[in-house]
Amino acid sequence: MLFQFQNISKQFSEQFILQHFSFEIEEGDKVNIAGRSGIGKTTLFRLILGFEKPDEGCIYYKGVLLNERTVWLLRREVAYVCQDLAIGSGSVRGFFDDTLSLKANLKNKTGVEESIKSLMDYFELPETMLDKNMEELSGGEKQRVAIINALLLKRTIFLLDEVTSALDVDLREKVMAYFLSRKEFTVLYISHNNHLQDNVKVKTIQLKA
Repeated sequence: MLFQFQNISKQFSEQFILQHFSFEIEEGDKVNIAGRSGIGKTTLFRLILGFEKPDEGCIYYKGVLLNERTVWLLRREVAYVCQDLAIGSGSVRGFFDDTLSLKANLKNKTGVEESIKSLMDYFELPETMLDKNMEELSGGEKQRVAIINALLLKRTIFLLDEVTSALDVDLREKVMAYFLSRKEFTVLYISHNNHLQDNVKVKTIQLKA
């Protein structure tokens, strides 16, 4: 079992965001986290990554209880892409290079130019965009650049928080087709769009008040 959520409760200002929440995720699962705004979808990601602590219950990763000491193992193996469009400054090429220059990511620099070219082609971004400044990109372009940046890390667990909100329907489906088609990927995906809930490859966590 990859993730186990056991009786998780999280409360802010006397309001429960999550209450007695339990769920299991296996390697290779594709999970759509659904529910209205403010119901706790992003909080669930923050709990997984150790940015918030549950008030009650436990989260296990590969059978190990997540805490301040063990969460670093998870963070080295997870790629998180959020909905924030303020993802960086400078050129797109520089953005990718900065990410891959971090000590934990240096091993992924081999063959990266070919990977960038292939991913930009798939996500319908011209190669000339590599020399554009991030500030010049549209919201949809920034979202696809952020997704490519995460894929360059060569990780197999992805937490995707509203990462297609600025894309049209065709591109949104193309992005999700990429993640759904890879059996080795475990994907937790937050979206206000319900187009994934009827996909047979996708499990749905429906969060309710």
